[in-house]
Amino acid sequence: MWEFKKGRGNGKQGFKKKGKNFNKSKTTNADNLFSGTGFCVGREGPELYMKTVERLRLYANTQFKNGVDVKKCLKKVVMVKPLPPKIEDDPMPNQKKVWEYRMSELLKMECTLESNLCNIFAVIMSLCNSDMKNQVESFTDYNEMDDNLDSLKLLATIKNHI
Repeated sequence: MWEFKKGRGNGKQGFKKKGKNFNKSKTTNADNLFSGTGFCVGREGPELYMKTVERLRLYANTQFKNGVDVKKCLKKVVMVKPLPPKIEDDPMPNQKKVWEYRMSELLKMECTLESNLCNIFAVIMSLCNSDMKNQVESFTDYNEMDDNLDSLKLLATIKNHI
């Protein structure tokens, strides 16, 4: 039934239902999203690569702030930065302020993009099977890739080793 739970010394009391485990770990959407995908060496490697990169783009788009920028980079496997705003030759003061605001937003977007691409490095490595990981880690530039968390270079390396 109900069980009395002692408070934290402030006189307040809490109740919790007996027999219920409220701290169960929940499966994330990423678990379901990446099931049946990954990077591997072999005959099915290229097809699986395409499927996995498509799922990575979907994951980035839904899980990251400004994920659409990451999606563009993953699609082309190169850094695709947003275009800077243009300013007229002799701008009025308010036009200059608007341009400065847009430039500051652009710089924030670029920082977010770089951070997101670093974050997805671990996701990409976790999707590699052991043979692929061994091949990637034996690559001469792997230590530099790992230090910089260069996910685009990692994807290019994986694509070349399939």
